[in-house]
Amino acid sequence: MIAAAHMDGGSFGTFWTRGDRRVTILEVVAPERDIQMATAPLRVQQVLMDQAVDTALTLTAQMFGLPKETVTKIVQVGLPLMAKMAETNPLLLQRMHATATASMPEPIEDFYARMATNTDVRQSTMDDYKAIFGAMLDSVNREAGRQARTTDGQAREVIAAMLPAVNQSLCGANGAGDERGFALLLQGLHI
Repeated sequence: MIAAAHMDGGSFGTFWTRGDRRVTILEVVAPERDIQMATAPLRVQQVLMDQAVDTALTLTAQMFGLPKETVTKIVQVGLPLMAKMAETNPLLLQRMHATATASMPEPIEDFYARMATNTDVRQSTMDDYKAIFGAMLDSVNREAGRQARTTDGQAREVIAAMLPAVNQSLCGANGAGDERGFALLLQGLHI
């Protein structure tokens, strides 16, 4: 989803981390200047309606022996919480963007079919999630598990398993293709 946007003057910041320093770069935008090809905020429901995400919801539910409604609820709660956290945590935003832009070695449907039948692929996905995000998303897992009436451990596994499909959907919607466009896209997820 690409939309043209017009900024009403003022400034916006891009946050980068370099080593242990946080750098804020501000750019003043003139009211007359249109930002071409800006990325419109995305709603969680739009992500869930993506064909690959729907397939992933079904296969993830089967993998973990959970109802599809529970898996859907975990994503409905977890994704907006992740987006909100990324707004104030540049490292989380950077990691989310990096995982979203990493290319899959195979079509997403094939990946989920392999993950559903191969426990090594499933475990590797869980290990990658833990290595990338560590404890950053523990509160997300707890809240998603609570609202879905399941454990935070199950919520963590579901979110880890769902991220490849969700990331593909987010990447496809990021018309700008950069981290700033990705951040703008995430804003709509927690509104």
